Amino acid sequence: MNPLRHAIATFVCATALLLPAPPASAAEAARPSFEAHSELFELVGRIRDGRLALTLDDWASNEPISGARIEVDLAGQTLVAEPLADGTYTLDATPFARAATYPLTITVTAGEQSDLLATDLVVGDSAATGAIVAGIGIREIGIAATLALLAAVVAVRLSRRKGEPA
Repeated sequence: MNPLRHAIATFVCATALLLPAPPASAAEAARPSFEAHSELFELVGRIRDGRLALTLDDWASNEPISGARIEVDLAGQTLVAEPLADGTYTLDATPFARAATYPLTITVTAGEQSDLLATDLVVGDSAATGAIVAGIGIREIGIAATLALLAAVVAVRLSRRKGEPA
C-alpha cells in the first residue's frame, strides 16, 4: 500500500473509532427501564406506550414465569401488575409521568416462592430522551468532519510530494 493510501486508511479508521455506535434500537434505549433480581427471580420493566411492561424470569433457569403476583410499592402506594396472556405483566405508567428517579420495592409471589426486589426507575426529561434517540450528537459530527478535513489535507500534501494528482 502506498503512503497516500495508508494515510487515508488510517484517518478513516480513526474517524470511525471516534464515532459512537448507535444503540441497537435508539427508541428502545430512550425508554425508561429497570432490572432487578434476587436468587429466585429476575424482573425487567420498561415503559412502553403509557404502560410499564414487566417480564419475570426464574433467576437460575431464565425460564419465564407466568401467573405470578407482582406488587410494586411506589412511595407507599401499591400498584398490582396485571398478567397478560403472553406471560408478561403490565401496569399503568401514569405514576411515572414526570422526570424523576422512582425508588421501587417489588414483591413477587409465584406459587410457593416469594421475594422482595428493590430497584430504581429513572425517567429522564424529554430533552435528554431526544438526545438519546438522536444517537450521534453535534460534538461527534464535528470531530468526524475535522478528521475528514485533516485526512484530505494530508492526502493532498502526500500526493504533491510524490508528484501524483490529488
